[in-house]
Amino acid sequence: MVQKQSIACSCFTLNLLVFIGLLYLCYIMKPTKEGISNMNCCGGIEPGVHYSETDRKPPPYVRRCFQSNDLNGETVYEWNGFPCTNSEDSDCCNDGNRKGQCRATSKGGYCKSNDGNFTFVRKEGSKTRPYIKRSKDDILDINDARDMEDYFYSRRDDSKSKSLSPEMKRFMARRDKNERFVEDAIVSKNASREKTKLDLKNKRDDKTKNYQIISIITIIHLLVLVIIAIVIRRTIIAKIQGYLDVLNVQYLKFSGKSL
Repeated sequence: MVQKQSIACSCFTLNLLVFIGLLYLCYIMKPTKEGISNMNCCGGIEPGVHYSETDRKPPPYVRRCFQSNDLNGETVYEWNGFPCTNSEDSDCCNDGNRKGQCRATSKGGYCKSNDGNFTFVRKEGSKTRPYIKRSKDDILDINDARDMEDYFYSRRDDSKSKSLSPEMKRFMARRDKNERFVEDAIVSKNASREKTKLDLKNKRDDKTKNYQIISIITIIHLLVLVIIAIVIRRTIIAKIQGYLDVLNVQYLKFSGKSL
């Protein structure tokens, strides 16, 4: 009987250590929400794709989302291209009284707000006007090359290009090359984003499965611990009582009381 109790105590101790280890694994393997690295720039624009980080003005299709002032005849926008003005920044669709989300349009964009859509008046600081959709002011999906074709990739037809000077023809050739680069950048960025989403989803699914397996094993070990504890409950109680007796003796010695 004593030998069985000893074996049960050893099993209990071993399972307790395993249980603690499993709890630690559950803690470090707990699934977390992983997102795609995104600067979340105001209007959804991205440096290197929709504008150059050295640009001093935002792209024309979102300019009405930013305050601007007149500085020696030049329009200066409250916008930062490096790294970018974030959608939550005070410079993005914020007139001091209301905050909106910037939406790109072919006429300069607008701020979508629950308190009424609005745009900033050029060179008038925080002055705004209600946004009223006019003809040819279309909502743009800036990540869709087709949607941006008329805006980014306007081409001169051959009949007009014949009258261009050699210098202008060279300029147009460079412009076409740059426009094709931007188009390729948008398409490549979208493809990369989808691949990243898929990779993150697979990693998250694998991590969730591993976490579920560890959790099931932990629950099983907990049940085993409970069963063993019931079997050797008298031994556990005796050990706890012995520990408390030792503490009591030490307390009496420390307080100077006689045993």
